[in-house]
Amino acid sequence: MLLPGAVVRTRIGGRAGAGPQGRAGSPQRGGPEWTAVMEAHRITHGPELISTIPATLGYIPRDSLVLATAETSASATGTGWREAILGPCLRLDFGAEDIAGFGPGLVKAVVGQLARVDDIDTIFPVIFSDALARFHLAWEEPRPSDGGELVHIADVTDVLARVTESLEGLGLRVFPALWSGCGASGALRCPEATLRDAAIDTAAVQAVVAESFEACVRDPEADPVVRASVDALRREDFALSECADALLAEALLLDARTRTREEGPPPEAPVVPDPLAVLAVERLCRRGRDRDIIQMLLAGDHPDFDTDVLRGLDAGEFLGYARVCVGLGAAAQIVGLSPRRPRHAALSEAVDWLRMCAVHVSADAVVEVLALIAWFEWARGRMSFALHYADRAVAEQEDHRMASMILRAVEHGIPPRWLSAD
Repeated sequence: MLLPGAVVRTRIGGRAGAGPQGRAGSPQRGGPEWTAVMEAHRITHGPELISTIPATLGYIPRDSLVLATAETSASATGTGWREAILGPCLRLDFGAEDIAGFGPGLVKAVVGQLARVDDIDTIFPVIFSDALARFHLAWEEPRPSDGGELVHIADVTDVLARVTESLEGLGLRVFPALWSGCGASGALRCPEATLRDAAIDTAAVQAVVAESFEACVRDPEADPVVRASVDALRREDFALSECADALLAEALLLDARTRTREEGPPPEAPVVPDPLAVLAVERLCRRGRDRDIIQMLLAGDHPDFDTDVLRGLDAGEFLGYARVCVGLGAAAQIVGLSPRRPRHAALSEAVDWLRMCAVHVSADAVVEVLALIAWFEWARGRMSFALHYADRAVAEQEDHRMASMILRAVEHGIPPRWLSAD
């Protein structure tokens, strides 16, 4: 199943709008989900293209339509093929109920989102659906006895035709749709293109992919040693500057892990948070401006928190330095508010570390850590993840300012600044 006339390689980022997102992995509140491509990988046929998408999302999508955006140029080989560089992916629910409700309003919303993406000229549609896969494998419409999955190929084709027509009206080239499910893949309505045993090859994109969205957001197990150590440290009289130094040391470790991610596969072993750094998070989160320090430090891209500068600070100096930066307006350059494209690998490390912190901090600090995770997820364009953590934070504290901001941003389709073409 070759991609006709295209050699594709992925890249980090691009610029795009972002849409609202709802229940676990699905845009429950009526809109699409943007996620930026993370890894570099050269692909020439359908299964390889399909395999890049779970790595981009972080999980294997179910009942989803993914529109992978790309910018093309003439291939240097002179073969007449064009090289397409993938940008962000747009994912929408595409189960039976979603297809039935896929009216002109949602088509317009999708087209409006794609119209905001800079420098793209090509769209690769991919449908992830076991029901659609069973249709292609058996070449017959599903029946109610199949479990109620009444996904009719005519309805799917009609929706894609309307989306394609609107996208082509923008001057975009839309490739024939691919599908993936039941360990197979192929081209829509082309039984001769079906490849059995073509399961998603996560190794091909050198990424760890969860089996589902729920698995992605499941809380990690608390480390009993870390928990006992944090409990013991709370009974001691550590100065906040000492705790902040531990957080700085942890941030420098995360930066080293980030560089590993940027050069190849992510580190296999998860980082175990330093108990004193966990205590620093608890205490810094009690003051809004001090919480900004965590946002700026862990993002790995703030101009005032350059690692060379941070390494040059003496013991006890970091907290004062960071507070001065915040007082001078450094918060305006926090990831998500800055027009600079973030280091996705750094945000990934920060989220993983904060998720570990969330199971070790005191009960009153959990909401703050959840809100920080939601912010970082929004800042890298992962709307479903941002909404999940913001919802959890608001469930803990209904009027939480940062979590409420994230909820409004997701629900109203407000992207991080680096993703906005406007």
